[in-house]
Amino acid sequence: MFDFILKVLLVAITVAFLGAWGIRKQQGKTKELIDKLYQKAEKRVLTELQKHNELSKQQIEDVIRGTKASLFWSKQQVQVIDPKVMSKDLIKKMIEKDKITEKFNKGKKVYTLK
Repeated sequence: MFDFILKVLLVAITVAFLGAWGIRKQQGKTKELIDKLYQKAEKRVLTELQKHNELSKQQIEDVIRGTKASLFWSKQQVQVIDPKVMSKDLIKKMIEKDKITEKFNKGKKVYTLK
C-alpha cells in the first residue's frame, strides 16, 4: 500500500513540475520570439555589411524587411512588417554592442563594421 501511495505522489509531482515548466515557457514566449527576431536581423545586417562595407539606414531597413523568427517548440512566428520601427532600435543595440559604428559620408549617416 505504501508503495502505491509513493508512486502516485511521484507522478503527481512530475505532472506539477511539467505543468509549471510549460506555463513558464508560455509566459516568456513573446520575449524569446522578439529576441530571436533581433538576432536574425542583426545577422542579416552584419552579413550585408561584410559585402558592402557601409550601409545607410534605408539600406538596413531593406535588408531586415520580411525577416521572420519562430521557436522550434511553438507554431507562432514574428515577422518584420515595418522595418523603420525596428531599424532604429536595432542600430542602437548594434552600436552599444560595438558591432557597428556610425559615420558620415557625403553628409549622410552610414554604418560600418567596427
